[in-house]
Amino acid sequence: MEQTNASWSKTALTYGIYLGLISILYSVILYVAGQIGNQALGYVSYIFIIGIIIWAMITYRDKLNGGYMSYGTGVGLGFMTALVGGILGSIFAYVLFAIIDPSLPEQLLGKALEEAIAKNPEVEQNLDMVEGMMRKMMSPTAIAIMGVVSSAIGGIIISLILAAIFKKDKPMFEEAQAE
Repeated sequence: MEQTNASWSKTALTYGIYLGLISILYSVILYVAGQIGNQALGYVSYIFIIGIIIWAMITYRDKLNGGYMSYGTGVGLGFMTALVGGILGSIFAYVLFAIIDPSLPEQLLGKALEEAIAKNPEVEQNLDMVEGMMRKMMSPTAIAIMGVVSSAIGGIIISLILAAIFKKDKPMFEEAQAE
């Protein structure tokens, strides 16, 4: 039993590192293309998250655990995979926004303010207050923290769904024979 727990946590760490590296590579591509802050392209990252979690679950279930994976194990595996990937991606985001290109937060702030005013012209009346709130949210530290939190929340939601799809419980007679 301990070996199984060790292998799912190792699987989560391994695939979380894969997810983090893919996230970093995708961020570099977006940065070089001048597309950091593009919401539509940001949603593409969910394809990577879903794909890596599926890969982790199938690998664990079929190659490391004899073809079986409980729902709870699948949720834990997916959540930890997303969290590890989110932490690595957030570390890179902090480095990108704080060290590599400290002008990025200002650029994103300007773009966000323009979009907010375009959607709701009344925002212009409270521009100082809105800008102050946005400025706090666009700091490298806030971006990194939000990245980890959103990875955790998104990871648990995705994992709850995917674990239901990919779980495969051991038949009752096999469990009795194993004991």
